[in-house]
Amino acid sequence: MILCETFEHMKKSGDYYVTVVEDTNLGQIVATATLVIEHKFTHSCAKRGRIEDVVVSGECRGKQLGKLLMSTLTLLSKRLNCYKITLECLPKNVAFYKKFGYLVSEENYMFQRFFN
Repeated sequence: MILCETFEHMKKSGDYYVTVVEDTNLGQIVATATLVIEHKFTHSCAKRGRIEDVVVSGECRGKQLGKLLMSTLTLLSKRLNCYKITLECLPKNVAFYKKFGYLVSEENYMFQRFFN
């Protein structure tokens, strides 16, 4: 699928919430993050939120845009009645996410990569 078709598919599913911050003076997106909703069989199909792809452009770091994105997606997951919200991050970013009430999980994270 090309990018536009993929995005349309994501919109139609109703389980993707892509949040962007645009610098209207530049006409550019300067920050973005995505909330993905999963329906978990182990919790009677209850909703679990997962935050992915939190990115702030280099020239806009330090302007509280990451805080804005995280606060928005955390609140949105609560409004959508998620029983929990998770994210994955590098150890160097743990302190940032702890500011929003996120805790380091005792679970191990494992993966296989299929694409570069």
